[in-house]
Amino acid sequence: MREINLGAGRPDPLSFPSDALAEAAAKVISSRGAELVNYPDGRGYEPLRTIASERYKRGTGRAVPLEEIVLTSGSMQALQLITDAFASPGDTIVTESFSYGGSLSVFRSRQVRIAPTPIDDHGLVTDELETVLKRLVDAGTPPKFIYTIPTHHNPTGSILPLDRRERLLELAREFDTLVVDDHCYGDIVFQTEPVPPNLYHLDEDGRVVYVGSFSKILGPGVRQGYFMAPEALQQRIMANKMDGGTNALASMIVAEYFGEHLWDHIREVNAVMKARKDAVVESLATHFSALGEDVWWTDPPGGMFVWVRIPAATDTRKVHQTATSRGVYYTPGQGFSATGEDVPYLRIAYGFPTIEDIRQGIPILAECVKEAQGKELAA
Repeated sequence: MREINLGAGRPDPLSFPSDALAEAAAKVISSRGAELVNYPDGRGYEPLRTIASERYKRGTGRAVPLEEIVLTSGSMQALQLITDAFASPGDTIVTESFSYGGSLSVFRSRQVRIAPTPIDDHGLVTDELETVLKRLVDAGTPPKFIYTIPTHHNPTGSILPLDRRERLLELAREFDTLVVDDHCYGDIVFQTEPVPPNLYHLDEDGRVVYVGSFSKILGPGVRQGYFMAPEALQQRIMANKMDGGTNALASMIVAEYFGEHLWDHIREVNAVMKARKDAVVESLATHFSALGEDVWWTDPPGGMFVWVRIPAATDTRKVHQTATSRGVYYTPGQGFSATGEDVPYLRIAYGFPTIEDIRQGIPILAECVKEAQGKELAA
């Protein structure tokens, strides 16, 4: 049975530049290989941090000083370090009501309490955020930080407007809490209008930590992420980084390749992503529209995911079991619920499957959803 993977948040395998990376590896090992007998710099390989700074400058017009950038083993290590630095078991943090399941797993593994805040088509609702913050402070459980994905949100794909970004930072100042800006999908852009400046750029008093990744545009197996933080915050985060340093060989190879190819590579990845996103949206319109009036999906302006609402009466577990038995894999909405509730949503990741896979898999998925309805809906 052919497997169709609509669940993996990974780029197209054919976009992985194996030959170019092999050339980069040969070149950098020949020229700098002897450096690998040493432990890496505490903040990571400087040329790759330079690329991270230049990448940031492309979107903001301002480079970040290299001493503010720390390489990590993927963005997940950055989130683990940040959580360990600022939150202890029993402490509270704030997230969007739907958020990246990997981040939620990190928070739960640290026994951190999660206070969800509603989102809409434009991301975090800051009026609701103010209400949540007031409630937490009044209860004597002020949050240690606000975790947010304002640019190409996972799972919804939304972009938080500038006025809400500014209001979020105002509230963080008012309630004296930190903000973690997960910017891992920031370069995967389909729209022509500029994306609002990130929260790290807008921050005026050193309370934002920025999380980035090279893995989302290259491949998760590379495990090259990073965070940016002002010195005071960075010292607290680095106190927990006792891994001997981020893989210097991988950093060298990625830096050698991206030093010449970063923006060409991003343009190639974005073209592939947009074509597949369009195929998902078109297939959903063809095969999901008849499932009910309350069915809808996003048409994201960037990122890697389409968020789909299915009828409320759907047996979501049955959908997942049936789809899996037919070789179609996706991620159920429960995996993104900050409260862990079973919710009538699912996420489709379009970077990894081919367009043929998408056009074959979504009709099967629609059939599975229909079969999992109550009799009155399935009729």
